Amino acid sequence: MTPGISKKLFLLLFFFIVIFYGTLYGLFIKVREMSDASARIVGISNQIAVLSNDLKNSLLDMDTNIKKLKLLKKNVYFDYFETARSNYQKVLVKIIVLDTGRGTPAGYWRDIDQTFGGRIQSGVSMKQAVNKNYTWIDADVMDQWMAAISAARKDNEDRVEQALLRINRLSRQVVKNCMIGFGISILVGIMGVLFISRSIIVPLNKLKSGLKRVSDDNYTYEMDIASKDEFGELAAAFNDMNRQLKADDEIRSDFIATLSHEIRSPLSSIRESVNMLTEEVLGPVNDKQKKFLTIAANEIARITSLLNHLLDASILVSGTREGQIAPFDPNQLVQSAFLSITPGARARGIRTEFKALEQAPMVKGNEKEIMQVIINILDNALKFSPDNSRVSVSLARGPGKHFLTCRISDEGPGIPEDKKNLIFKKYYRAKEVRKHMDGVGLGLNIARRIVQANGGDIFVENNLDKGCTFSFTLPVLQ
Repeated sequence: MTPGISKKLFLLLFFFIVIFYGTLYGLFIKVREMSDASARIVGISNQIAVLSNDLKNSLLDMDTNIKKLKLLKKNVYFDYFETARSNYQKVLVKIIVLDTGRGTPAGYWRDIDQTFGGRIQSGVSMKQAVNKNYTWIDADVMDQWMAAISAARKDNEDRVEQALLRINRLSRQVVKNCMIGFGISILVGIMGVLFISRSIIVPLNKLKSGLKRVSDDNYTYEMDIASKDEFGELAAAFNDMNRQLKADDEIRSDFIATLSHEIRSPLSSIRESVNMLTEEVLGPVNDKQKKFLTIAANEIARITSLLNHLLDASILVSGTREGQIAPFDPNQLVQSAFLSITPGARARGIRTEFKALEQAPMVKGNEKEIMQVIINILDNALKFSPDNSRVSVSLARGPGKHFLTCRISDEGPGIPEDKKNLIFKKYYRAKEVRKHMDGVGLGLNIARRIVQANGGDIFVENNLDKGCTFSFTLPVLQ
């Protein structure tokens, strides 16, 4: 069973916590070792260094005071000698205890005690000390004694130096371990980002792309997420929804196409009958009759136009389009489209302007369909433009060198931001125009389908002053 997203995130967080706190624990152990080593240096070696200096001074005091005693014969120097001797013994005992507690005793201080301790422990009286034949210690023995203490002090200094070197090694090891832990944490973080990107962001982007296509009435897209987690279930639900929407759209399109065909036949008969009456083929008609016949002819033409739009939408959905992709001149195509809308524009005083593109490249597409796109957008612009305003068309190269852009601008009310994503939807009509404007909301939808089928894109934006601009792109002939 494949774990869900929550379990995957939990495992990722668990591994990250283990590595993070494992690194901290390793750092804590090494720091504690460094602290213990430092404590041994400060607490033992440093104490031995201080005490050994006292030991050396006590020995020198003993030798100095015994010499003064022999020379001056004063009791006070004997007391000084005894004090120095007692202090020497106490200090040496402390040093030996500290040295033994280090775990790896040097043994120098015990050797000093065993070699020269007899001269300290054997007492001497005042009378013996002032005797001119009494010798406290030979000079060479004194030198040996001092040399032994100096050697022991040197060994203690070497131990301090070795401990410092060990601390230095430990500190480097701590830094190394921290860098390794940091590197592993970064690696886990990168893997986590890749995991999140693969397991969450990529499916979300696919879902976003799918929803965008659904909003464009494209129900052919299916998400290919093969995982068994929540995103897999979401992808399956999305694909089911898309297939259902596609089936519903096909059923609706087939119904509309069938209905339109069924209506066109009697409508054609009615149109021909009205034309025959208007042309007085069946006998003369008076002016009042002609008036109503004209109204009927106009309504028949309006219904026919609506049916044509419905059939065009059905044909585009079914994919049974006529015509073929071929190069054509975009300037000539726009000028031809202008001819069809000029009478209606003049009747309302709307100026139509076309800015031709010099040395325009040949455009690749279905010329008849692109003509319908331009006419649909122009009709829409005229429908929403106030009287005595302006509708303009311009051609420009871009985006890039492989496309040409056609822009159609009007001076109407513009399009609210929240309606921009709806105006290309099939059968969408704003509430504001449903009551006083004809149409079934297919013109812009047909235009978008045609442009996309010819390899371009279509979009709309509001002008800075008033009105809006519809733009669509088409590939140029290479």
